[in-house]
Amino acid sequence: MRRLAAGVSIITTYDESARHGMVATSVCSVSAEPPTLLVCVNRAATCHGAIRAAGFFCINLLTTDNDALARRFSTPADRDARFHGRDWATLATGAPALVGALASFDCEIRETLDVDSHTIFVGRVKAIELWQDDIDPLVYADGRFDRLEGCPVKDACA
Repeated sequence: MRRLAAGVSIITTYDESARHGMVATSVCSVSAEPPTLLVCVNRAATCHGAIRAAGFFCINLLTTDNDALARRFSTPADRDARFHGRDWATLATGAPALVGALASFDCEIRETLDVDSHTIFVGRVKAIELWQDDIDPLVYADGRFDRLEGCPVKDACA
């Protein structure tokens, strides 16, 4: 699985007591009409129960400037500091949306599917915020955060 390169996102939700968040690379577009996305969350993750109970989540697409934040959200020891030092907004559901992310997709859960160790949460997009014009996504491959470089496939950018 380490060879499957993917964009990096922070998935967020909240309940009456706290904001919850985690890093995910398993985010995928399902449909454009109506706009629908999915995210796969390990049922052992502390955020899993919070997402299921809330019924909504926000997918925050990270830029290469967010690599330290991605590390913070993926380290259990940093759980209490995950939302500190950054600006967070709310869109339609109230889930935290990262100001300065590449984009934030605020979603209401429409379907869930348990598959082995994970739950696939299918979310209908209720609001979108495009925070940046520059597209410089943070990617994860082979156990490390990285960036896309130019156009390595011959004639792909022509």
